[in-house]
Amino acid sequence: MNPGKMPGLTIAQVIDVNDPLNQGRVKVRFPWLDDELQSEWIPVASHLAGDDRGIYFMPEVEDELIVGFIHGDFNHPVVLGSMWNGQAAAPSTDPRQRMIRSKNGHTIRFVDSTPTAGDMGALIVEDAHGNVIIMCNTHMTVKAKAVLQLVAPVVVLKGPGWSRTVTPSMNPI
Repeated sequence: MNPGKMPGLTIAQVIDVNDPLNQGRVKVRFPWLDDELQSEWIPVASHLAGDDRGIYFMPEVEDELIVGFIHGDFNHPVVLGSMWNGQAAAPSTDPRQRMIRSKNGHTIRFVDSTPTAGDMGALIVEDAHGNVIIMCNTHMTVKAKAVLQLVAPVVVLKGPGWSRTVTPSMNPI
C-alpha cells in the first residue's frame, strides 16, 4: 500500500453533522484506526445531488457509515451510505415494506403485497403526532388527531350517486 492510500471501503462513525458551510458534510471518526482520529468535513454522496436539488437525508451523530476514498486517497473521503447493525435496528423487519422514516418517526411506507384481485398493497403516510393517510385498493383513509382542514376556493365532496359542492358563502354547512 502506498503512503496515504486507502484502497476499498471502510467503516466510520458520525461525530458531527453541523457543517459550518451548510454543504451537506459530516465529520467522522474511524474507530478501527484510532478512537481519537477524526476527519475534516467530508461530503455525503446522494442521489441527484445538484444546485438546490436532490435527495437530502443526512446521517445522525453516532450513525455507522461506509466511507470510500476518491482514487484511494485517504485525504479525500466520501460517505457512501449508512448501515443498520446490532445496535441500530432497521425501521421494519418486513421485506415487503419500503419506507422513509425520520428520527422523530415521520414515516412514508410503501407496502407491497402479492398482487391478487387488484390488491397492490398500500401507501401510508404517518406523522409523529399520529395523523395518518392510508391509500389502498379498497379505501382511502385520512385520520387527524385534531382538526382536519381542507383549504380551497371550492370543495367538492362526492359519493356514489351524490355530490355536495361547498363554495364561499355566509351560510354554515
